[in-house]
Amino acid sequence: MLKLNNPIHHIGVATQSIDVEFPLFQKLGFTLEDEFIDENQGVRGLFIKNQSYRLELLENLDDKGPLCNYLKNNTKMYHIAYETQDIYKDLEILRKRDIQGGGALL
Repeated sequence: MLKLNNPIHHIGVATQSIDVEFPLFQKLGFTLEDEFIDENQGVRGLFIKNQSYRLELLENLDDKGPLCNYLKNNTKMYHIAYETQDIYKDLEILRKRDIQGGGALL
């Protein structure tokens, strides 16, 4: 059987406001790694990390952004992003196992 060996790169966390929520994560030992605005996806984000984990805090750029349904339903975990050395090989393994997901590549 073919084996996936893909470490988790980060976990995406939906927020109403990064500026409100980031200080809580700082108290938990997280520090800022990088920040960005992705106008194509309609989000602003921060990558934050501690000794063990990397999170991506995300907020909508407007009131019709992609996080609206998650936030309306009080769902904070937005996605899990994995690292890959060969995305096509890994996708083929997932398809052979009949694993379907909501991600853009699955």
